[in-house]
Amino acid sequence: MLKKIQLGIISILFITFTFASGVFISEYAEGSSSNKYIEIFNGTGADLDLTSYELWKIANGGSWPEYTLSLSAIVSAGDVYVVCHASSDPIILAECDETWTQANFNGDDAVGLAQDGVLIDAIGTDGADPGSYFDVCGNGDTQDNTIVRNSDVTEGNTDWVTASCEYTVYSNNTWDYLGSHACDACGGGDDGGATTCDDESACNTGADGACEYPDTGYDCDGNCVGEVDCAGNCGGGAVEDCS
Repeated sequence: MLKKIQLGIISILFITFTFASGVFISEYAEGSSSNKYIEIFNGTGADLDLTSYELWKIANGGSWPEYTLSLSAIVSAGDVYVVCHASSDPIILAECDETWTQANFNGDDAVGLAQDGVLIDAIGTDGADPGSYFDVCGNGDTQDNTIVRNSDVTEGNTDWVTASCEYTVYSNNTWDYLGSHACDACGGGDDGGATTCDDESACNTGADGACEYPDTGYDCDGNCVGEVDCAGNCGGGAVEDCS
């Protein structure tokens, strides 16, 4: 009986502390004025209910969490959820799913993603105020920059020493990547726009790009596959007055 109880406890603990792989912060922008946002990516391969997730923030050093935002949306597989400041640029607001008053962070404010009260991903770290910013793997920092998660990352990382090397740093007010994310090994991820036509009835099946089809009445080589009327029109109905 004791062994069964112990196994039951272990099973409960395993279930309780199993977190969704493929859910992580994909982009962070600390732009000019109020142009600030956090983008969360759903790379699980299935629709994601954010009810158990929160955004956390620490201002100027401290302990997790100083500020929290409970999330509640459903995010489609391969899609992103963007939280931004309400006074952001219209370009950001067009991609923003929810505004947050605490999306006013500066480079030295840590931002994290938590599930069921446990931190699973973070920009920066808790503890002492880092000064003006958090270093990003020696290639830039979190002040007045946009950082985008690299496409080979498939899960969150709360160790900023290693997590910082999972980002590419872009200059201030770079929002070109906002609204989607490329993840090479994630379920339902954006492949960066590359598609392959797999429709056997298309003229370019197996080729990169959108499927292409012939005009009605023609084959892929431009030949008429129907009747040609006396006026020379493919599929036409002219039967007289063609002289």
